[in-house]
This record gives sequence, structure tokens and C-alpha cells, in this order.
Amino acid sequence: MKPNRIYLTTCLIPLFTGGQLLASENLPNRDLIASSSSDPSLDVSLTLGFETLHVYRGADASSGNGIMWETLDIDLYNTFHFNLYGGNSFNDEYKELTPSAYIYHDFGDLTASAGMIWYHLPGSDGADSEEYYFSLAHPLGNGFSVSTWFSYNPRFNGYYNELKVSHTYDFSDNLSLVSYAGLGYSDGLRSGGSGLDNLTVAVGLPIALSEQISIKPLAGYAFALDALESDDEAWLGLNLSYTF
Repeated sequence: MKPNRIYLTTCLIPLFTGGQLLASENLPNRDLIASSSSDPSLDVSLTLGFETLHVYRGADASSGNGIMWETLDIDLYNTFHFNLYGGNSFNDEYKELTPSAYIYHDFGDLTASAGMIWYHLPGSDGADSEEYYFSLAHPLGNGFSVSTWFSYNPRFNGYYNELKVSHTYDFSDNLSLVSYAGLGYSDGLRSGGSGLDNLTVAVGLPIALSEQISIKPLAGYAFALDALESDDEAWLGLNLSYTF
């Protein structure tokens, strides 16, 4: 089992205020589009998306703006995964180009992954930072799975951890309902101090148009908790994916 990558919240945006990392999302918890590649050692996919608001680890990361984003995913030998994310708001207030990479191994009922994210915001001097993480995922049966995420950002000497429960229900071979609830805890990253960070719930409806093309309408809501000094956030989105 590859790391659970549910592209409901999408993306990788850090938002910095007063030296605090205010928003970020677990990269390996984005959608991994099923590959139809004839080469079992190589999976490649491209995804384009729109969001009414970019919410990342519970916080508005696009300053209230809708965004367009795109990702390139490359998976090698069911062991190494590379992702390149780019996002822009329509008024150019938000821009990001963020690469990440991780290695992972399937132990049967447990998948472990470890990697690095480099958050890069062009034009924002001094805003870049890296995050190192370790994640575990376990299937529970009946479409349910549980995952944990542990990460460290050396620039801010802070930690972000998350417990997430996901569910997939297949209506047919071409239509599914995917959902998750994630509870985050941060230490040293938020202006509100350390503690429970956010509770985020999201749902998406992947629709396979062919073996290579799929679309997904989605919606989500994030509840700001003790450490996150911001409002609750809601958003809608639409993704289009192509698998080589």
C-alpha cells in the first residue's frame, strides 16, 4: 500500500506571520492517482486544480484568494516518490513552487514513509523553509484507514503532528466517495503557542472518465483549535488528473 495521498485539501502552502509557520499540509496525504502506466517501475501523473480558498493545516494560506494549482508526481519502483507543486492566486498575492520527495515501504498492514518538503514562495525573501517528516499508515478494513504524521521544521524549531482517519466508498469502478477527518497538534509553529491545532474534515467525489483521466469535485471545512489563532475556514475545489 502506497502512502495515502488524498487530494481533498490539496497542496503545500506555508503562511508566515511574525516568524510563525501558520499553515502547512501533509504532502503524502495528497491524492495518489492510480496509474495505468505499462511500466510497473514508473508512475507519472499530472493534476490541475482550482480552489475557492487554499486551506492548509487548518489555516487560510492564500489570503482569502481563490487559486489555481498544478502538480507533477513521479513514483519509482514503489519505493521513491517525487512531487512538484505550483500554485498561484488570480491576483498574484499568493505564489508557490514547492518540491518534495520521500521514500516508503509497505510492510503489509503498515506503510512507513520518510521525506522532506521544501516550501518555496517566489518573491518572498526569507520565507523558504524545509520540513522533515515520518508517517505511518494502516488499513482498518471496510474502506477505512488511519495514518499518523510527525514532522519537524528546523527553521522555526517546531513540530507538527497529525492523526487522520480516511474512508473510501466505491459506488462503481468509475465513481467513489472519499473523505477524511484529521486532528493536528503543533508545537512552536503557531502564534497561539503549542497545543491542538486544527480539526479538518473534507470529502471528494473522484470520477474516472477513462483509464488515464479523472476529475474530482471536493469540499472541506477546518475548525481552528487552541494553537491556531484564526477563523474556521471552508472551501470548494475541482481537480483534473491525467496519468501517463
